[in-house]
Amino acid sequence: MKFTPLTLDHLTPWADLLAIAFARQPSQMRQLLHFLQPETNLLAWGAWDGERLVAQYSCLLRQLTLPGHAPDLAVGLSVNMAVHPAYRGRGLVKQVAQPVYATLAQRQVAAGVGFSNAAGVQVDKRSSGYGYQVVGPLRPYLLWLRAQPGLADFALTADWPEQPFAALGEGTAVQFAWTPATLQHRFASHPFRNYQFGVWRQNGVVVGVVVYRPIRLAGVPAVGLLGAYGRDQANLLRHWAGAVQKAGYRLAHLVCPANSAPLALLSGTAVCLPQPISRNPYYLTLKPLCSTLPETVFHLENWVCWGGDIL
Repeated sequence: MKFTPLTLDHLTPWADLLAIAFARQPSQMRQLLHFLQPETNLLAWGAWDGERLVAQYSCLLRQLTLPGHAPDLAVGLSVNMAVHPAYRGRGLVKQVAQPVYATLAQRQVAAGVGFSNAAGVQVDKRSSGYGYQVVGPLRPYLLWLRAQPGLADFALTADWPEQPFAALGEGTAVQFAWTPATLQHRFASHPFRNYQFGVWRQNGVVVGVVVYRPIRLAGVPAVGLLGAYGRDQANLLRHWAGAVQKAGYRLAHLVCPANSAPLALLSGTAVCLPQPISRNPYYLTLKPLCSTLPETVFHLENWVCWGGDIL
């Protein structure tokens, strides 16, 4: 078995492995790898059995905003861990993850961050050598949207707004740092996922964006709320709720930590009902890569996570 860094020079075997692991078409995975920008923003290592890539581990280079802490913390967001079905159970994940995190530590990246599903979080809990700690679960919520007045300056659209953006505002919780450019890349440039946007404009400037997508809940048309970005998030979400109601939706779905800021922001806009069971639960996990990681990041109540943060 040979272990090497992965780049776009390995595009075909890399995409083939991801297609097998995630039941996708290789063409989609080739598009996804270009989108993730492995030459600049994605750090990945793979395990090879001859010419076949049989396992890979990768992290996106991201920034975390912490209240009262400057500058932002550099972190590696774990994405798309994959092992070929014929090679599972051999400890390959740990072997390909190790050089990824060693490289991140050399680059003074503070931590690894992940969103693990139920199976992945069992690996995190059992494997002390893997080094991830489970910070806590993200919960699914059903939102019954209350009636809201419309706003002429707020519009729903499938197109990313071209107008200049006002400053998004300083975070009041531990959260991923976003800019208009990174939001546009994440949601408007994805190769095969289509997102909708609620855009709030004032005097020709975009002052807030809500990201969502149409879904169905038990056969009923609904929307999945994936994120809200702007200084006045309470009014941003209120205007969005009024707009999607006018478009025919009364139900929304949200994934976030319990008692987090998004729920408080929605308290006057929607009835928020926690779903008792999730078929695909997610857990926020953390792997410290330095000894000076602020204590606040280890406590879920300090975080703001949206469904759109999960890649």
